[in-house]
Amino acid sequence: MKKRLFLIFHGRFPSEKAASLFAAKSAETFGNQGIKTILIVPRRKGIIMEDPHIYYGLNKSFEVVYINTISVFGIKVLDKLAFSLSYFFFSVGVLFYIKKNNDVADVIFSNEILPLVLVSYIRPYCFYEMHDFPESKLGLFGWCLKKMKWILVHNKWKLSEVQRTFRDISHDRFLYEPNAVDLNAFNLPISKEEARKRLLLPLLKKIIVYTGHLYTWKGVDTLAESARILPDDFFVIFVGGTKEDVDRFREKYGNIPNISVVGHVYHQEIPLWQKAADVLVLPNTAKEKISAFYTSPMKLFEYMASKRPIVATDIPSLREIVNDENAIIVKPDDPRAMSEGIMRAIQTNISKSISDQAFQYVINHTWDKRAERIIDFYERFL
Repeated sequence: MKKRLFLIFHGRFPSEKAASLFAAKSAETFGNQGIKTILIVPRRKGIIMEDPHIYYGLNKSFEVVYINTISVFGIKVLDKLAFSLSYFFFSVGVLFYIKKNNDVADVIFSNEILPLVLVSYIRPYCFYEMHDFPESKLGLFGWCLKKMKWILVHNKWKLSEVQRTFRDISHDRFLYEPNAVDLNAFNLPISKEEARKRLLLPLLKKIIVYTGHLYTWKGVDTLAESARILPDDFFVIFVGGTKEDVDRFREKYGNIPNISVVGHVYHQEIPLWQKAADVLVLPNTAKEKISAFYTSPMKLFEYMASKRPIVATDIPSLREIVNDENAIIVKPDDPRAMSEGIMRAIQTNISKSISDQAFQYVINHTWDKRAERIIDFYERFL
């Protein structure tokens, strides 16, 4: 029997969240490599009632299986328990599904540790993709890691930290592999002017674009405050965010005349917004560990593929990808430094050079190449 890959994701699917997109792109590209791929997700309240292949613009190289779980999201008295209940019952459901439908030679891949630990008792090839680093209960986390056959880490700081903390786990079980991008989707053959016409954006303004969620740790407040300092011919556009975050952000910054908060758009539209930009900004804060150390932002790779100059903050999680040759690096959490970096990135002689360098870097970090390297890694042990 040909080996299969079962990819487990507990979040709403499909949804506007980056984690949901990440699971979808991972499944698609494993399928593109000729691996029969089954994406296992929960049947939860709040999912977008649309075929995920259509919603994300994906080919049908993978199958989606929905597992029933306990969903009490939105019930006020159970709010604190909602996630834990859903996660536990989903994990048990995954265990029974794998036992019934999975062969012992198949690979079980996920960034969800609980279902993987349960499955590890009946299947040998569990591959954990580590997205966060726990700040407590390290003993329990280490025990869970030891149950894994392989561990993927997408950030060099986390790789160093996990290997330092859990010295008894062999280094050959770890794979470093950052996030990725669909190069064809983001390197659109379209001019900046044409992209602006399609989006009904001003042709003569200097347009600064941020795409992604509006969480505080993303540093979006710093970018919004920098708009107050930028000259009047600069226009700062925020694309993305949940309805609640968009409403909050508009209330807070809607009075600034050179800011536009677009809100959520389909992911297939994001490349057009990025192509319409003069500058793309990654303003992550240094004040929270998830931003400074843990993250490997998909948007950074998407920015690099868009061939637009990037302004990014000087934090370790971004610095392992960007440098002074492929981006403008600015002090984090400093609106004035951000505005100065943006104005520097506008300069023609600098913008083309850093854009070209960024694109050359990201050529090696497509979703397909990422999947190839992951498959090559685990097949050495099979």
